[in-house]
Amino acid sequence: MARRSDHTREQLTELALSSAEQLLNTKPASALSTRQIATKMGYTVGTLYQIFKNLPDLLLHVNARTLKRLYEDCLQLDIKHHSPEDNILAYANLYLEFAHKHQGLWTLIFDSDVLGNEPLPDWYLSQVNSLFSLIETELKRIKPESSEQEIIRTSCVLWSSVHGICTLSINDNLFITSACNPKELINSLVSNYIKDWTHQ
Repeated sequence: MARRSDHTREQLTELALSSAEQLLNTKPASALSTRQIATKMGYTVGTLYQIFKNLPDLLLHVNARTLKRLYEDCLQLDIKHHSPEDNILAYANLYLEFAHKHQGLWTLIFDSDVLGNEPLPDWYLSQVNSLFSLIETELKRIKPESSEQEIIRTSCVLWSSVHGICTLSINDNLFITSACNPKELINSLVSNYIKDWTHQ
């Protein structure tokens, strides 16, 4: 068992978060405990509680890292010279791919049962807003006369719909055929929604 002095606080934080992420690849968050994370780290549970208030606090930090990773993945897309609609489609398809590739991490973001009922802190909301800002930027390019409130509302409606398809796909609740492939559904959703919104 390692001693707390073997690592700095920053190193312990990284070790705790990466250990939790690795465990989430094999089990749902509801089956995760601070003892399991501490054991994987090679430390005692007491050390873990010197870094995080509780398990929900630790998992919220895991979520923030997941959101940051999603944001950075979006920034890596080669979309500089593409149309706004194509860019939104690229973000949506990346979101779908991420959800399937990292199901444990993706599902945790929306698992209120394990995250508790505490208000989300500003540093976390800032990470959420960074992701939505990518969609809002493209929507503003499509319809520059729109108010900020309309852009925000439209991005929320659009992304909630994309998220719904991802959730159904992850949970195998879609009847997958050539006409109901989740990627095709997302492409249809984004194209038709934007077309309708543009003419409102």
